[in-house]
Amino acid sequence: MSGLENDSVAYCLPGGLDFQRVYVKIHGYIALVICILGSIANSVNIAVLSRKEMTSSTNSILTALAVADLLVMLDYIPFALHIYIKIGTELNRNSYAWAVFVYFHSIFSQTFHTISIWLTITLAVWRFIAIKFPQKNRTLCNKRNTSIAIAVAYAVCPIACLPIYFAMNIQEVPRTDGKTNVTMNETISSNTSEVREPMYALTMTNSKELLTAIFWIYSVFIKLIPCIVLSILSVCLILKMKSSDRRRQKLLKKSAIPSNEGEKTRLNDDNKKGGGGRTDRTTRMLVALLGLFLATELPQALFGLLTAIAPQFFEICYYAFGEVMDLMALVGSAVNFVLYCSMSRQFRSTFTRLARKVLSIPARTEREPLTTTSTVKA
Repeated sequence: MSGLENDSVAYCLPGGLDFQRVYVKIHGYIALVICILGSIANSVNIAVLSRKEMTSSTNSILTALAVADLLVMLDYIPFALHIYIKIGTELNRNSYAWAVFVYFHSIFSQTFHTISIWLTITLAVWRFIAIKFPQKNRTLCNKRNTSIAIAVAYAVCPIACLPIYFAMNIQEVPRTDGKTNVTMNETISSNTSEVREPMYALTMTNSKELLTAIFWIYSVFIKLIPCIVLSILSVCLILKMKSSDRRRQKLLKKSAIPSNEGEKTRLNDDNKKGGGGRTDRTTRMLVALLGLFLATELPQALFGLLTAIAPQFFEICYYAFGEVMDLMALVGSAVNFVLYCSMSRQFRSTFTRLARKVLSIPARTEREPLTTTSTVKA
């Protein structure tokens, strides 16, 4: 190994390549489980959030987000099965058809993951407007503007990912036996002549300038800037939520005198039934969603930025931890259902009614109040 390669390994982690050789043996199984469970969860998200009683601008964005996450996971399943679990080994992994699929997978997964990122930003902006400018919320975040924002994300993100299309090429590579330069589609023995199909592989561009530009686009515009924006919005939402809590507590204290006991009861009821309580639950839900996003995306953003600054470390560093970054992205796309169920009463009740209807389970006799204008996080 050259001195540069030694420096690269030390720059990443001394045991980076050793870790990759061990982890790659189990990555496929872990990723497959996450993709299957995540596909089911996102399908349920779409079914619940698209119900008539769940109609809202926030839920429209969450539905579009679930669609993008579902497509990412469905695309990753055949990739994991064939590459990591070795199912379908009779299919030549070096065939031209498989190289085309890997090409498609690289572009498709990155495109829809980028869509997911910018829909998350849209969701945070919408929630910030609702908290900071409640009087303008109905005007700025109405159904029409929400539909436009979703359409823009689905239209612009594929264009933003176009450089990835030009960064890769499908090339024919020679078959070698590792000992000589004789290609494998030559005569194997003196008695047997077997002509094998040519091998194809997906390779990165030889242009260092293009590759560096792509890593800057990937790390800064697709990853790092969204992380910074979401961090700022998360802090603002948390501060605003604490401010609302303090103001509400002051109102409750003022209403604590005996002559205003009825006013105190009314304020408590407002907080429990909707108003401040619902707003707080919605904001906490979004903060949890943004925290999960930052935990999965920020390491990838920093890693991409490091690669953009020092492209010579790409082959060793990136490939050593590529599967781990893939897994982090998959986890981030799979667990939204858990957040919705744990923090949204309306989501749980709507999901329960839908499950009973699908499974033909009789509904309970007691009537449950339902507010059709609230969001999933209420």
